[in-house]
Amino acid sequence: MSTLFTPVNVAAMVLFTAALVWRIYQLQRAPKSLPLWAVTMTIAGVFGSFLCQQKFISDALDESAGRGAGRLLNNVLLAVGLCSLLIFFLGSALSPHRYRRVVFELIPLTAAIALMCVALAITPAEARGVSLGPNVVQVPGVALFYLGAGVYLIYGLIACVTWMIRYYRTADRHLRIGLRVSGIGLALSAAGSVLRAVYIVVAWAWGPTLSILLKIGIPLVIFGTAGFLAGITYPGVQARVAAFRRRRQHQRHYRELNPLWTLLVAAYPKIVLRAAPPRALDLLRPRDVHRRYYRRVIEIRDGLVQLSPYLRTDLARVAAVDAGSAAAELMSALSRHAAGEDSDHKAHLVLPGGANDIEADVRPLLALARAISS
Repeated sequence: MSTLFTPVNVAAMVLFTAALVWRIYQLQRAPKSLPLWAVTMTIAGVFGSFLCQQKFISDALDESAGRGAGRLLNNVLLAVGLCSLLIFFLGSALSPHRYRRVVFELIPLTAAIALMCVALAITPAEARGVSLGPNVVQVPGVALFYLGAGVYLIYGLIACVTWMIRYYRTADRHLRIGLRVSGIGLALSAAGSVLRAVYIVVAWAWGPTLSILLKIGIPLVIFGTAGFLAGITYPGVQARVAAFRRRRQHQRHYRELNPLWTLLVAAYPKIVLRAAPPRALDLLRPRDVHRRYYRRVIEIRDGLVQLSPYLRTDLARVAAVDAGSAAAELMSALSRHAAGEDSDHKAHLVLPGGANDIEADVRPLLALARAISS
């Protein structure tokens, strides 16, 4: 049990769990997306395989389902995860009416799983579930089990790396980084699987067991799996970091706009948009930050439009050059409005962004709000 919670294992479980939870959340928003289902199954399969490799869990499976069950489930889940990754690439590249092509990928997967089950069944009880090594490599069931699992892994890994190279050419910068790291990881795993297969073939064809092949191949698979995990996690982590920064920016801008908003609401109370009373949980949701921010910008923009007949200059242009002068003009216009001075009553657009570019409106508004509060 203690080996399950080593620092490396804990870090891996945290990354796997975070990636899986994020994909499940996305899946709830788009439940009919085949690529999303596939990548979620990929993470779940590799995560399950990782857990089955832990001695505590493997021993528990062997005790409950029979000797070798942990090793079999480990390899089956890994194969399912790899097949799901290949289906992800196929589902993303093929049009919906050609999804039948995806079904053909289940044929080699089913054959590999069936071969592993048969191999385990013909393996003597004392050799079931043992690690591949010189003492058992020439046992027919053991060799067949690992060779069947290895051949499928080689096929799937090479196919996925090929698809990653194709996607790399058209991906954006952050996705390219993830694809590059994942591709290197899968290539390392493929190299490790090839070495393991060569180890088995040499032992059966010529007799000697070249242990150096396993000593090199096993670390390659381990490091390759870690690289794959890092690669598929990176785009999601980067997106979450970007979303967090954007939320923090909107929170900051929301507070900075308050002085300007307060002045305009005092002059034009009706610019405040109606909204349902916020629930307690709404304040904890990220989207509520954006909702309140955009609402404030819209209300300020509406207030400036209503004030525009009293403005004697292009407020947005002046604010970009001299925020202090723009603030003075704003206060002067508010004074003229409060005094009831005559105007042409012709409202005009004050900010350059317009209805579809709120972010462009924020820059002069922030400069104006800062000048007012200073």
